[in-house]
Amino acid sequence: MPLSLAVVGAGFMGSLHARTVAECDTAELAALVDLDETAGRRAAEEYGARWHRTVEDALEDPSIDAYIVALPDRLHVAATSTLLAAGKPVLLEKPMADTLDGARAIADAARRGGARLLVGQLLRFDPRYAQAAEAVRGGAAGDPVVAKAGRFAVRDIGTRTNGTSSVVFYLGIHDVDALQWVTGSRITRVYSRAVSRLMPSLGVDSEDAILSVVDFADGFVGQLFNGWVRPENSAFQIDGRLELIGTSGTVEVDVRDHGLQIGSSKGYALPDGNHWPDVNGRISGDLAAEVAHFVRALRRDEDFVISVDEAMSAVAVNDAILRSVGSGQAEDVEGL
Repeated sequence: MPLSLAVVGAGFMGSLHARTVAECDTAELAALVDLDETAGRRAAEEYGARWHRTVEDALEDPSIDAYIVALPDRLHVAATSTLLAAGKPVLLEKPMADTLDGARAIADAARRGGARLLVGQLLRFDPRYAQAAEAVRGGAAGDPVVAKAGRFAVRDIGTRTNGTSSVVFYLGIHDVDALQWVTGSRITRVYSRAVSRLMPSLGVDSEDAILSVVDFADGFVGQLFNGWVRPENSAFQIDGRLELIGTSGTVEVDVRDHGLQIGSSKGYALPDGNHWPDVNGRISGDLAAEVAHFVRALRRDEDFVISVDEAMSAVAVNDAILRSVGSGQAEDVEGL
């Protein structure tokens, strides 16, 4: 029998999740939850699901087995904590929270409710990053010496976000998690600088970019770089990279090009071929793999590919990065 899921949030990511669940062979979309009745009902009706205004209302629906929370990151704590404290399994879109205190509150709610939590760090399901992590664990590069990761996105992502999230949480959380996961070592100290010229000129209260030098627990050093500064007419929307140089080799991931290039009178494009591509009328790629993993792990009582502590650790690094930007000094990453 398919697992009955509700999606909380009918925005961009919530709509993607709703479609992914509706097309999943092992799950069914039972409900959409959104305060906006127009958006919530529209999304629910599209897939033959019910609409609930709040998570409290949804918890009164006994047919819902588990939830996917796809709200803006600054709204994660209240909704997710309510569901977890009620004992409901949750797939929570990244980041876990926009502060370490928020992440701790969510983790505490999961413990109190005895509920399972998967934080949707999408790169955990990207074959390129997964193979990089396996290569490093297999000793392909030897002992790490330096490592770096980041992504520069087009300006439209920053203006669309419109100050509701920091660039290190909306974009950078991917790279913090990937860098710690691939290297197998946690970041312990950061020194970060931000630039805010472009976004404020466009009326957006946000950084343009944040760059950090980081220390790892295992004694090597690295870099993190994130921004939404590329012009809209760039050949690609996101310039994403990860590189590790070790004592006996290198491991590099370049995700600018997903393998398809299209040049036309409308311009030059590199369409998404990994994260949530439409293949034969169905959502495929990393997002579909993430949802399928959530359902399978719940059904079989298996471990998730990322632990709650690992997800919290990425938030802790970002917390330190923003503190460093504010203080102008290097800052230690808080323990969990």
